[in-house]
Amino acid sequence: MNLLEPLNRVARDLSDPDRIAAAIETAILLVIIALAAWMTLRVSLGLIRKTGAWRTGHPAGRMTPIVEGLLRYAIVFTAIILMLATVRVNITPLLASATVVGLTIGFGAQQIIRDLLAGIFLLSEGIVQVGDFVRIDGELGAVERVTLRIVQIRRFSGELVTVPNGTIAKIGNLSRDHARAIVQVLIPYQASVSAALEALGDATRAWSAAHAADRLAEPKIDGIVELRDTGAVVQCSVLVRPGDQYAVASDLRQGALDAMARRGVTPGATLSSTSPPTE
Repeated sequence: MNLLEPLNRVARDLSDPDRIAAAIETAILLVIIALAAWMTLRVSLGLIRKTGAWRTGHPAGRMTPIVEGLLRYAIVFTAIILMLATVRVNITPLLASATVVGLTIGFGAQQIIRDLLAGIFLLSEGIVQVGDFVRIDGELGAVERVTLRIVQIRRFSGELVTVPNGTIAKIGNLSRDHARAIVQVLIPYQASVSAALEALGDATRAWSAAHAADRLAEPKIDGIVELRDTGAVVQCSVLVRPGDQYAVASDLRQGALDAMARRGVTPGATLSSTSPPTE
């Protein structure tokens, strides 16, 4: 057997005009398929995002990330199948093998499937959206990204935390409907609790008069909410827009301290359940 025969055969193929034309035609078809897939994906995603922007706040807008993900996978898969058919690869055995391999991988990737299914319900029900301030399993921060598989939140310290959707057991959303700014002050038992409550009343009335547009309801004096070994905890609160509770609580806390100082009340400590984390 001539060892140079394979090389001679390749040389003849490369010099055959028909084979060269067929190769060029195949390459052109591959480029056309790739460009068509890219353009289809770009136009489709643009239309979906534009529609989602028009539907901001509408339940249909929550499906945008889901539709984007499914469309992206479908277009890429279709393009690959067409490319294989163009180079005359029998795709029937490949599809059958892909089904078996897909089932095998599925059994071994149950966590990924769990994340995807959880992400579908998370997005379709609009539980969290980009920009929301949330508490997810103890992690507190602003949502920066929501996909079918993960949720990313930015903590107060600046750390970006990635949470797989399938591991989420509980979500607290602090950006929906309304929020409550709460200020608690510990009053020693030897001090006058009545004077402290009157000082809270002075502080809340002054704040309400100066920030009428920032409140959703009149501030409330909740009275004594807890008794401790070192004193009684008094509390005031006000209903505000989501995200405003931290600044409002800070203003109320400062006003309460000033009002108590004018009435001769020295608090033991100031507490607040609405302060942002200080990591």
